[in-house]
Amino acid sequence: MTPAINKISLSKTLLAVFWCAFWLLSFCVFTPVCRAEENGLRSAGALSDPASEDEQIPDPELRRERKIGRKTLEAIEKNWELVADPARLAHLSMIMNKLKPHLERKIPYEVRIARMDMPNAFCLPGGFIFFTSGMLGLLHSDAEIAAVMAHEMVHVDRSHGMKMAAKANKINLAALAVVLASGGALAPTVLAQVAQVAVNSAYSIEFEKEADSMGLDVLIAAGYPPSAMVTIMEGFMHEEMKQPIREYGIYMDHPDSVERVQSMGKKLKELDIALERKYPLHLLRTAVRKEGEKARLLVDDVEVWEGDDDDPTLELLQRAKELLDRDFQMEMAPYDLRLEDTEEGGVLRLKNNVLARAPLPKEMPGLPVLRENLLRALARAQKKHPIAKYFD
Repeated sequence: MTPAINKISLSKTLLAVFWCAFWLLSFCVFTPVCRAEENGLRSAGALSDPASEDEQIPDPELRRERKIGRKTLEAIEKNWELVADPARLAHLSMIMNKLKPHLERKIPYEVRIARMDMPNAFCLPGGFIFFTSGMLGLLHSDAEIAAVMAHEMVHVDRSHGMKMAAKANKINLAALAVVLASGGALAPTVLAQVAQVAVNSAYSIEFEKEADSMGLDVLIAAGYPPSAMVTIMEGFMHEEMKQPIREYGIYMDHPDSVERVQSMGKKLKELDIALERKYPLHLLRTAVRKEGEKARLLVDDVEVWEGDDDDPTLELLQRAKELLDRDFQMEMAPYDLRLEDTEEGGVLRLKNNVLARAPLPKEMPGLPVLRENLLRALARAQKKHPIAKYFD
C-alpha cells in the first residue's frame, strides 16, 4: 500500500474487486459450459471435492446454504489475500470448536484469515468464518476472539443473511431457495445481496441484538469470560471515536452500539454475572517473582510491593496476589481499596477482605505505599480501555 492510499480507499477497492468477481463467478456457476469445465478440472486429479462433501449433509436447508456460501467463498478467495499460517488457523479452529456444540444447528464451520487492515469479521451462509488481520490485531484475548466468533456464528445458525435477502426480494425462504436453485436471472442478484449482508454486517438491529444475546449464551456455555461480549463492543466504539473516518464491518452504527453495550450489561446483571473486564482484556495481571535476594509483587509487569526473599514475605505476597486476582477489578472505585487504623498499625482492605495488615516483615514498604501503587496500576489499566467509564 502506497502512502497516497488510505485504508478506506483500499477497503473500497477490495470490495469493488470482490463484487466484479462475484458477478462473473455467479454467471459461471449458472452456465452449463462453465459447469462442464469445472467438472473436467476436478476429474483431472483433484484430491477432494468440498462441494461433493456438502452434498452428504442430511439437512436440505443447510445443503442449500452451503452452496450459496461456497460460491461467495470462491469469489473472496480469488480476490482477497488469505493468511496461510497453520498455527494461527489452528488456534482459531480450536476456539471455533469450543463454541460449535452450543449452537442449535450442526453446521460444519470453517475459519479463514484475510490479510486486510480494515477490522472486520463475518460468516457466510453455511458456516464459512472470516477474520481480517486488522480485526485480530484489535482483539486482546481468546475470549474476545470467541465473542466475535460466537456473534457471527449465531447469524449463520439463525439464517439471518438468508432472511435479509428474502425480505429484500419480498419472498419467503422457500421461494428464495427455488430462485437460487433454478439459476434464473434473479439468482446472481440474490447471491450478491447475501454476500453484501455478511461482509458488511448489514443486518437489521433486531438480528444484531439476537446475535449479541445468543452469542453471549454461547460464550458462557463454552466457558469463556462473558464480559468479552461487552469489551469488544466498547473497544470498537473507542477505535471509532479515535478514527471516525475508519470503516468497520462490525458494530459500526454508533447509536445502536451504545444501546447494545447497555443491553449486554443488563443481561449480565439478570444472569447475576459480574462485569469483570480485566479477564478478556488481559489487564491487572499479577505475578510474584524472586529476583536476587528480593521477592516482588507485580501488576501488569510493574512492581507494586517488595520485600526480602524469605518465607514470611513470600507467603504475604502470594496471599495478596490471590486476593488481587479475584477482587482487583477495573470496575472498582478508589474507595474500594481503603486503609484502616488498628492497634497493630493498620490494615489494607480490598472491598471487605483484608489484603494485608501490620506488622509487616522488616524492610517491607508500608501499607500506604502498597495502596498508592495499586491505585496507579488500576489507573493505567483503565486508561488502556477508557470507554468503559461511560457504561459503569
